[in-house]
Amino acid sequence: MNTDTIRHLLEKFYNGETDADEEKILENYFLNDDVETEFSTDREVFLHLSAVKNDSDFTVPEGMQKRISDNIDMWEKQSKANKLRYYTLYKYVSGIAAAVVILIGINVFMSKSQDDGMVMKDTFDNPQEAYMATENALQLFAEALNKGNAKMEKAKKVTVSVKEKIDDITNIRK
Repeated sequence: MNTDTIRHLLEKFYNGETDADEEKILENYFLNDDVETEFSTDREVFLHLSAVKNDSDFTVPEGMQKRISDNIDMWEKQSKANKLRYYTLYKYVSGIAAAVVILIGINVFMSKSQDDGMVMKDTFDNPQEAYMATENALQLFAEALNKGNAKMEKAKKVTVSVKEKIDDITNIRK
């Protein structure tokens, strides 16, 4: 048999990726006396496995499957716990980094605006004039708000009448 094929099959065997036919090929090769010297250790493994397989007195200890299953479950829980811990740590670190970036941005913006003379200045020197301008602006705002409210009332009346007509039609159908 080709040594490259045997190497490939052995690699798959030790990784747990072989099927029954491939394992049979390996078993037949290693149980013969014509084994290359580089595979002598592997031959011993297969001879031992063959002896265990043919031994009728060999039994699996009671509870072995449960112990193996429990160990696998424990390893999975540990793996999930580690992933959750790293994910939580990642969330906290990224949140802190975002806060630092925001604070640096605010600091840069504030210092730049103060340097450029963009500080708010009073537009009126006389407080009476400022009061009159504010009162005028609020009056304009109130008028615009009242116009909007009047149109909303009209829309509400139309909506109510349409809803009543729809209700009348559904009552007639019943």
